[in-house]
This record gives sequence, C-alpha cells and structure tokens, in this order.
Amino acid sequence: MTSEGSAAELWSWIDEEPDDLIPNPIDPAAVVAVMVVHNAEDWLARHLRSLNRLNPRPGRIVVVDNGSSDSSRAILEQACAVGTIDAVLTGDPRWTFGQAVLHALRGDEPWIWLLHDDSTPMPNALDELLRGAALTGADLLFPKLLQPRRRNYPETLSEIGQTISRSGRRVSTVEAGDIDQGQDQPQEILGGSTAGLLIKGVVWRQLGGLAPELPFHRDGLDLGWRANEAGFRVLTWPEAALNHRQAGMIGLRETVIAEDPHESDRLAALRVVAARGPNPRRKGALVLGSWARALGFLLLKSPRLAGAELRAARRFAAESGRVAELRARSVSMTRDVTPLLPNRHWPIRNAFDKLGSGIAERYRDFTSQESGISIDEMTGDDYAGGPTRRRVFTPVALLTVLLVLGGSLAVRTLFGTGEVFGGGLLPAPASFRDVWSQALSPVVGTAGADAPWLLIAAVLSLLTFGSPQVLVILALTLAPLLAAMSVHSLLRRLEVPQGAAAALAAVWAGAVLLLGLVTAGDIAGMVLAIVLPCLARAVVVIHTDESVGAERLRAPAGAAFWLLIGAAAWPVLWLLAVVAGLVWVVKERQRLVEVLIMVVLPAAFLAPWAPTLFAWPGRILTGPDPLAWPAFSPPATAMFVGRILPSGFPVLVNVIFFGALTLVALHATIRLESSRQRLMVLGGFGVPLLIGALLSRLVVPVHGGEARALLSGWALLVVAALLAPLVVTLTGEEDRPRLDRRIVVGLLSGASGLALAVWALFGFSGPVTNQTSALPSYVRDVTTSSRQTRILMIRSDADGGLTWNVVDADQPRWGSGERNPVGSFEDDYAALVQLFGGGDAPEDLADRLADVAISHVWMRGFSAEQLAAVGNAAGLNRAVADERTVVWTVIGLPSRARILGDAEDLPVADAEIQAAGGEQTLELAEVADGRWQASVGGRRLESLPDRPKATFVVPAELSGTLTWGMRPAWFAFGWQVFVVLALVTLAAPTAGGAASARRGLED
Repeated sequence: MTSEGSAAELWSWIDEEPDDLIPNPIDPAAVVAVMVVHNAEDWLARHLRSLNRLNPRPGRIVVVDNGSSDSSRAILEQACAVGTIDAVLTGDPRWTFGQAVLHALRGDEPWIWLLHDDSTPMPNALDELLRGAALTGADLLFPKLLQPRRRNYPETLSEIGQTISRSGRRVSTVEAGDIDQGQDQPQEILGGSTAGLLIKGVVWRQLGGLAPELPFHRDGLDLGWRANEAGFRVLTWPEAALNHRQAGMIGLRETVIAEDPHESDRLAALRVVAARGPNPRRKGALVLGSWARALGFLLLKSPRLAGAELRAARRFAAESGRVAELRARSVSMTRDVTPLLPNRHWPIRNAFDKLGSGIAERYRDFTSQESGISIDEMTGDDYAGGPTRRRVFTPVALLTVLLVLGGSLAVRTLFGTGEVFGGGLLPAPASFRDVWSQALSPVVGTAGADAPWLLIAAVLSLLTFGSPQVLVILALTLAPLLAAMSVHSLLRRLEVPQGAAAALAAVWAGAVLLLGLVTAGDIAGMVLAIVLPCLARAVVVIHTDESVGAERLRAPAGAAFWLLIGAAAWPVLWLLAVVAGLVWVVKERQRLVEVLIMVVLPAAFLAPWAPTLFAWPGRILTGPDPLAWPAFSPPATAMFVGRILPSGFPVLVNVIFFGALTLVALHATIRLESSRQRLMVLGGFGVPLLIGALLSRLVVPVHGGEARALLSGWALLVVAALLAPLVVTLTGEEDRPRLDRRIVVGLLSGASGLALAVWALFGFSGPVTNQTSALPSYVRDVTTSSRQTRILMIRSDADGGLTWNVVDADQPRWGSGERNPVGSFEDDYAALVQLFGGGDAPEDLADRLADVAISHVWMRGFSAEQLAAVGNAAGLNRAVADERTVVWTVIGLPSRARILGDAEDLPVADAEIQAAGGEQTLELAEVADGRWQASVGGRRLESLPDRPKATFVVPAELSGTLTWGMRPAWFAFGWQVFVVLALVTLAAPTAGGAASARRGLED
C-alpha cells in the first residue's frame, strides 16, 4: 500500500541519526493527554495504574467523565487527588468521544494524545510515540494495540492501524491474535483506532477534530483518511504499545445509548466509504452488500448481528445528509490515498490466505506428535509444556503414503478401453448432464423422487469436473484411505496415541479391502466405512461439547450430516440411529434437542424417497442399486473369515487377517477392567454378527424384483466391535492393565500390511473390472440416437433355461438397479423371449418388437436350429457378432416415439414431427405416467389420459423437433436443498458466539 518513493522517504532517517541523537526532540510537557471515561469501573483502576507508570508523563492528563452511572467518577476523583491525573471534567452520557475530547481541549495544545478508558499504555508508550514523531516528522502516529493480557500467555496483536475495503470491511495490517514478537515496522497507513493516537494540535484543529457523524466507531479511520488527503503524514509506530480491551466493541460497557455495537460500527463504515464515492450507485451497492452480510449472519445463526446489519443499512439510506456532512469535512485533496486502500481483489486474496492458513494448520496437526510431560520437563528452566515433535513421516503420514501407493498399484488393472463396473457397481453415466438428469428424474409409476444417493453422487461428480467415470476410479482407489483417515480422526478424538491410532486405522482399511467392499463394487460398504467413524466422532463431540446457545447445535448438525449420507446408502442405519437416540434420551433427557436434530434432518432429506420405501420395505435392508447384485450367497463358513463378497483375493489372507484381529481383540477384552465393559464388547460383536448371518439367507422384494439384504454394514459393525477393546486398552489410565503396545501395534500393522500388499498385487481381480460392451458399436449407436431404441439380450444357459435383459442408452447405468428395468412391459418382454427360444417364430415378431421399441435382439448360446427358426420371421436381419452370438436387426427403423395411424403407425425416426391437416396422436413406448411430458418445436403437447402408454395429441399443422421425458422432481430437489441449507446453517460457526466474542466479528 506504500509507493517506493514514500517508503524510501519513510526509512531515510535510519541512516541519518542514531536513536540517541534525535534531532529536535519533542518535549513531553508539550503533550496533553485526553482520556474519556464512561462506566468503566471494572477496568479503570488498572488503566490509572498504567498512567502512573508512564515514563515520561505528558504535560497534562485531562479526563472527561461522560456521565458515568457507576463508581468511575469516584475512582477518578481519587486518582486526581493523588496526582495520577491533572483534572476531571464532567461530560454528558450522550456525548461522542470526539465531543468529549473537544470539551477537554483549550485550543492551543502542541500535541494531543487520545486515550480510551479501556486502553492501558505501556510505560514507554508516549516516549516511543514522541521519538517516532521526531524521527519521521509524522503528524499522526497510531501505536500498536495489543489484546488484553492473559496470565502465562504471550502478548497478542489486536491492531496496528487499519484501512477499509470498498464494502466497508475493516482491513487490519496484522492478523489479530498473532503473537507479538516485535516483527512489525512503521508504515504509512490510512487510519486506525483513536486509542493511543498521537496527533499534532495544529493538524487536529485544521481537520476539525473527530467527525460527529461517526459517534462511536471508525472516527480514527476517518480522521487519518482526511489527514492523508490533506497531505499530512500518517504513520504506524509499533514501538509504542497499548493493551486495548475493546469494551465498546464487544459490549462490555453499559451505556444510556442502548445501541448495538455492530449496528453503530457498520453504520459508521457505510458512511466513511460513501463519503468518498460521488457515484449514487455506490450507495445502492453498499445497501445490497449489507443485505448480503445480513444473510450471511443468519446462516451463522446470529439473528442479532443480522438485525443490526439491516438496521444500519436502513439508517444509512434514510440519513443521507450525514454522509454529505462527512464529505464536506474533507479538506481540498492534495494527495491520492488509493495506494493506502486495499485493491478490489483483496477479498479474494484474503479468502485464499485464510484457506491456505487453515490447510497449513491442519497439516501441522496431521504431522504433529505430542509427547507426555515428564517431571524434569515441568521443573526445567525453560519449561512451557511438553514438546511437540513434527515429522515429515508420522505414523499416519506413513499410512497415507502406503495406502495411496497401494491404491495406485491396484488401479492399474482398471485401465482399458471399456467401462469400470461389476458386482454392485453399475456403469457410470456418460456425462455431467446425464448424471444430473438421472438424479432428478423420478421413477416411472412410483410417486416421489428417485433414490437420494443419486443426487449425492451427482454433487460429488463436481469434484471430478463433471466426470462420473473419473469419480468411480477415484472412489475405488481412495476408499480405503478415506476410511482409514475417518477412523484415525475418531481415535485421535478419543485420545488414542498416534502410533496406535494409525495401526488401528490401518486395520480398518485392511478390513474394508478383505471384506470385498472395494473390489466387489459395494457402494454402500465403501460409504459406510467412511461415514460410520465420522458419525461416531460427531456423537463423541456432542457428548463432550459444553457450548451454550446456538453454538450447541453445531455438533448434532455434524452428526446429522453423516447420518444423512450413511442412510442414503443404507437406509436401515437411520432406524438404528433412532433406536440409539431413544436410549440416549432416556438416559440423558437434556439431549433431546441434539437427538432430534440428528435424526429429523436426515429423515427430512430422505422424505421424497419415502413412497418407494413404503411400497417396498425390503429396500431398507439393501444398498444402492440392489438389482445390480448377482445372486451371491456367501457360505456360512466363509462369513466367519469376512468373505461376505467375492473380493478376488485368496481366502487364506482373510483367515490370517481376521484371525489375528480376533485373537488380539479377545486378549484385549479379557484384560478389560469391568465385566460390564466385556459384556458390551461381546454384545457389540455378537448382535451384528447374528443379524448378518440371518440376513445372509434372506431375499427381500424391491422395485422390479428381489435382492439380498446388504451385509457389509453389519460386517463393519462387527469389525468396529473387535477394535473397541483395543481402543479402551490403549487409552487406559496408568494403573489400568495394558497390552504391550509394541506387540499389538506390530501384529496389527503386519496384518494390515498383508491386506494392502495383496490389494496392490492382485489389484481389481474381483467383480469390478474394466469391461467392454458385448454389443457391436452399430447397435449402441442406434440406442443413443434420436430413436432411443431398446435391445433385447437373451442367453441360452446350459440347463436349457433362458436368461434375458433389456438395455438402452440409460441402462444399465447408475440408478437402473433401483427399479424394474423393463417396467410394466415385463410380460410383453417375457412372451417375446419365449418366442425366440421356442419353435417357429410368428410372422409378426418384428412388429411385436417394434411395438416396445426394440431395434435389435442379441442372442448367445442358441443352436443353429433355434436361430434358423427365428430367421423365418419377416422383418429381421441377421448378423454374426462372434462364434456364439448373433444380433438380429428389426427392419423399419423402430423408435421409442411413433405417430399412430389408422392403417399404419409411423416411427419418429429423426425426432422431427411433420405437419398434418388434422390432429395426430403421438405414442411413446413408455408406461403411462402423469409426469411424462413432450413438446414439438418448443410447444408443450397435451397428454391423453387412460392410455396404457404415454400418449399425446399433436395439434394440426404443428411441426418441429420432438423432445420428451419425465418431468424432473424439482419440488423434491428444492426440498432436499432446503434441508441441506438448514443443516449447513446449524453446523456453521455461530457469529458472536463464545468463541468469537473477544474478537467481536465486527469486520
């Protein structure tokens, strides 16, 4: 903010004179100190003691008591009697600071030193200010303001001058709260607080003193601004320091003017900025900015600050004359102060600085190792607490590197020309638009919205710049790492030592791999492996949180967020949370509000999906895309070694890993102190194990078929129960029996290393692989064209049975396993399949196929006789795909949309509707649903009710491009966005809360 020339001039005095030979030193007797006091009895005595310690003292110290209603006046009279101050004048409680100062001045003072009753100057403060004025020739000097002292804590910075942004935001030259190490140097500044300000008397009088238009705040900034514009020199002088309590800013002072400090500060800021802007649009922009800030304060759960912001904006708009008066106070400008103002990009730069600082702080926490405090350390000469060791490779950092390396090696098997899918993971949508279209489209024939996990996946695709396929690769690669980090965060919250926490986190990641959650494409399992520890950590935060007021709502909102994500992947988790919440409320009734927030918000988010859950309750026990899973029922013996899914890894690895974990957990359980703890561990292990064993044989009805209940959630709960006694043992008191940490950590690390090595070696050798489509490219091109046709795929099994499916451009894709892939046409498709597998095919076979928009039939494993029988049907062309596969093409350009005619139906092959003399009937090969909509040339078509298929009327003479689709579930989406915003609002820090009261949040 300082030009090169001014900077050189500023520092030129360094080489001219040493400090002990100040040219033209200023006599302290020429200084009149003016202090204004109002209701300051709590801190006034300390301030007066600091005046006694001043060396040198000013020529006179005059105090103006602005009508204090407490004992401040008596304290001042006593101080005057003993010579601490020279005079006590009586002011008015409605006077501003500037009016009180004018009351104390005679009009001939060479130098004026302004003091607040809550600012405590250091003994050498005046001496340093006078030295700075003599050395630099400054007309105004702003000292260093320090935050109130705290015992056994270093001094921390509050302010060393300030400037202001275009929106009125206070911009300090230092970061409030930084430790004062004497690191700051003098610099030219726009202005600052009047606390400790030293100003030449002639300059004070020429500028007219402080502006009465700014009665409480920003008056020092305005004074400095006017001084700079008039050509006077305004500097900071950090060598002079005062402790500043900021009693008025944070509301510690009782006044007869019951005005919110934030309101008065914001009003002053608006006036200061507007007084320097001749453009009337600036005023409107400032008011709009205040409305935006008010909204921000509402999101930060501070209606008081939001109301103060709006009141300030209203007063600013209504009292435009005060801005004109403030503008008139500016002396003719002789200097451009633009270099002293932050540029227009300062808010962005400041936001990135804070973000970088936060990331750096997180990294320091990530790589720090706290050691205990020994007796020698506590009694040493330079003790200040236990040492903190920061290493490049702490245990958790080493774990991170190994998991990233292992994932990078394993993912090599997923690269190829096809798509990554398999097991419970269906192919990802092709584009960002497709993934959002899938998330917003409701299910045909079912009320409400589609599964909410699709919306979450669409949002997550933003992280990969709109590429769902890249999101899949990253999820499969990083799921073990994210799961390990979530467990590590929980364990550190429980004060588990860092080495042990890293080992247990590695065990959790190893379990995620060997359970087959990653290589089998278990979306719910991967999500739960990350969410369950985060949810547990949030519950721990709720239990230990001692916040009051709105700040108390942050922890349960965090728990609600993780429960929302987990329940979207595994709905039964919400029911388990409700049961646990009821038990918690029975034991601690004061937790009712927290529990309600934790369970109600996720339920509200899932509400648009409720019709599906009510229609098919079995969906609660499954995960995403339940119909995607092949019929896999794990053997009973395999379940006890964690073989719940086909992972592609040797079974022996599971035996070694889970055997070692079980033995260590059993030993830790035996070493627990109380039988109650042992029973809780056994219950936590046995109950989910029993439920999982029972559900492994259960097939539940879901939309479009049947699916097996999800086992991964129960398996993860079993693993968590095995880790629980280790956590208790490793965090026990000194007198509690402990395991030998080295043996335990070494054994667990070895087992986890084995799991990671197997993953890196075998890669993705389970169901999830990179697969190319079995369909020829020309067939796929037709399904993605404007015709949007379907393909009937039939396979003849060895036992003579037929397996079939229907695919199109949208399935199989994410979400297609949530509903019947053939809809209400299942009977029609089943009948067609039998025609292909039976004797002679009927002559109208091609017409039947076109009626349901099938353009191709893919057949594999059929005999030559069966294929010849199909070939007898008219309207079918045969093409050999490979030695076992034949593809039949339906002649006549079938299309999903067609115009019905009396004699013949005309397919809409190129998505263009031709005009006709009368009305036309448009039929879609889709099950009727009131949410289907179609338009021609941008004109919405009227639907025909009581038809088995979606049917519309095309008016006469209407032509143009046909577009059609399901109406997006905008209401459900808006509701879910509202719930998320409410959750974010509750989880956000509370403005003006206990944690920020000292800072005031008034910038």
